[in-house]
Amino acid sequence: MINTPHDLLLKILKVIDYNEDKEAFISEFIKNVRLQSLLDLISTLPTDKQEEIKAKLTSNANDAVKVTSTISAYFTQSQMQDALETASKDAITKYVETINHTLSVSQKQELANTFQELQPAST
Repeated sequence: MINTPHDLLLKILKVIDYNEDKEAFISEFIKNVRLQSLLDLISTLPTDKQEEIKAKLTSNANDAVKVTSTISAYFTQSQMQDALETASKDAITKYVETINHTLSVSQKQELANTFQELQPAST
């Protein structure tokens, strides 16, 4: 069962017969998605606020608590979650599109089935 982004990425990597370090790939992928979601959020702010938050994040880059506090001061938990979901979907879609030409028909079908399982059931 796929319950987390990690589970989904692991399933994708297994389907495509990824031979490198899957955990390292997943860790880097998730880190990049989080960064992209933050950049997407920051871009929604007025220019002066963008500069302000960037300066605060830069000065506190080595303090995870201050970074989290800074981000929370500008964005709601809901906004952060929505941005993360959007960035995740975009990144996974782009990755699959990038490797699509290297996949066999059965791999493509297995990926399609995996993504179908993720769709919420219609009521």
